[in-house]
Amino acid sequence: MAKNNQREIEYKLASVEAEIEGLKEFIETEKARKLVPVVRRTGGYKGEVIDLTPRQYRQLTGKIARSAILRRGKVPWEYALDELAKDLGYPSDESLKKAIEDLVKKQRRLERLKHEGHLLREELKMPKKEEPKRVKVPVRERVLKPALKFDKKRINIDGKVTAHQITSGKKVVGYIVAFPPTYGIYETANGLDIRKRPLGGTRSVKKAKEIAKEKLGRKT
Repeated sequence: MAKNNQREIEYKLASVEAEIEGLKEFIETEKARKLVPVVRRTGGYKGEVIDLTPRQYRQLTGKIARSAILRRGKVPWEYALDELAKDLGYPSDESLKKAIEDLVKKQRRLERLKHEGHLLREELKMPKKEEPKRVKVPVRERVLKPALKFDKKRINIDGKVTAHQITSGKKVVGYIVAFPPTYGIYETANGLDIRKRPLGGTRSVKKAKEIAKEKLGRKT
């Protein structure tokens, strides 16, 4: 494989893995996630929310659907989601419906990216890396000593990748790399290597800094 072509694939793989991390984080923290298994079966291929059967309504709400609310033998999604929206903290049934449908789209996007990442690794003949186990860290361990600093000066790497340098004291401990529209967080002591799996990914610079503080702060 030509060196230039290999670097192109490595860059693409790094971008894919950063977006995967960002999608995982979003899906795991979305409150509507518990509704997806039922709604996906009723929403057809595109994941659209439609009217529920009385049985599905009972599974979601724990209530028996009164005949007075049925529409052609089914519970209107507006009625069902209006009750659930209040419990989950959404302002309306429409906002909950949109959250569920957006979540299904992101789940499908995640599956496509995982497949794409697999193909890219095969092309590079890189072994598939095991996902790191997530360990809950006590809050007290997240106190940064010394505090991390984020260099505002952008660093161009290979004339293509843009990164923010992260330092702890005088030591460089990582980088936040821009893969528009995603940012990947990398741990490093001897320079940046985007071929490595990122510590996390997100679409927000602010969130990227929070992830860096959590992942890198306790190691310094």
